[in-house]
Amino acid sequence: MEGSAAVPEQQQQQASAQGVTLDPLRHHKHYQGDQHGPQYADGSSFMERMSEKVASGMGTVPFLIISTGLILAWVLANGAVHYIDITVKAIGHGKQFDPEPWILLNLIFSAVAFFTGALVIIAQKAQTRTDKANEEAAARHRDELNKFQVDLLQQNTDLTNQVHKLAEQLNTMTEQVHAATCGPKPPS
Repeated sequence: MEGSAAVPEQQQQQASAQGVTLDPLRHHKHYQGDQHGPQYADGSSFMERMSEKVASGMGTVPFLIISTGLILAWVLANGAVHYIDITVKAIGHGKQFDPEPWILLNLIFSAVAFFTGALVIIAQKAQTRTDKANEEAAARHRDELNKFQVDLLQQNTDLTNQVHKLAEQLNTMTEQVHAATCGPKPPS
C-alpha cells in the first residue's frame, strides 16, 4: 500500500516537470464565476448570498444549543411554573392536562418542526462535504487512470516501433541469406 500512495506523488512530480498542473477540480472551475462574481455557488444576488449564509449558520450544533436555551428561557419566563401548577391541579381533579386551545400540543409541534429543520440543514451540509470529497477523489482517480493509460499507450507505441525495426532487420537479413544461398537475382 505504501507504493500506491507514492504513485500519485510521482505523477504530480512528473506533471510538474513537464509543466502540467493536475488540478483535480479543473473541470469545476466554471462554478467559481468570473469578474462579475460567482455564477452558481453562493447565489448571484445579495439576498441569495444572505439567505445561504443564514441557512449555513442555522445548520450548526451551536445554533441548536443557543436556540434551545432561548426557547427554554422564554417558556420559563412566561409562566411555565404557573402553567405546570395549574396542569397538575387539573389532572388531580380529573380534568384535561392541556385544555383548549392545546397550547402544550402546539408548543411540542413547533419544537419538533424547529429541530427537524435545523437537523435537516446540518445533514445537508454534511452530505455536501461528503459529495465534494468524493468528487475530488474521483477527479484524482480519473487523472491517475488517464496518466496510466497514456503511459500504456506510449509503451505500446514504443513496442510497435521496436517490432517494426526488428521486422525491417529480419527482412534485410532474409534478403542477405537468400542472396548468399541462392545467388543474385536474375534480371527481370
